[in-house]
Amino acid sequence: MKKQITQIRDIKEIEKQLVLAPSGVLCIHLANEKLLQFACNFVYLDKNIYTYLDSIDENYEHVKYGSAGSFSISSSEKLSGKSKEFTYRLAFITINGEIKEVDDAKLVEQVRELYRAKYSSTVKTVDYIVSENLKPIILDTHEIKALVEEGI
Repeated sequence: MKKQITQIRDIKEIEKQLVLAPSGVLCIHLANEKLLQFACNFVYLDKNIYTYLDSIDENYEHVKYGSAGSFSISSSEKLSGKSKEFTYRLAFITINGEIKEVDDAKLVEQVRELYRAKYSSTVKTVDYIVSENLKPIILDTHEIKALVEEGI
């Protein structure tokens, strides 16, 4: 077995992967000293992650805004025939930051439109409705880490 881990420093490459990724895993601190970790869809805008929390969820009332959060995506690819040196490639991106409510009406509308374009592009803007129980949040980015593992 052989593996090589490389850190990606090119922000354009990192952003390309974030825009293309369909989903990720968000981890946030709750006021009751627990962690909430869940898979979610998201949009990437201005170096930040935006997603929605369900206000009906039992953990919603415990969300601790202003606390640390982490978001991760990963992708994998078999390299058979493409490279003689390696047979697989794994890419990981982790974003660490602060969880905040999105309270600016213009930004809420922009996030809604980005969601429509990414996940429901066949639906017209006027017909795209976000349920009232879904509340937009931002992971305000402090740090982005990106790694690629290649191996046999």
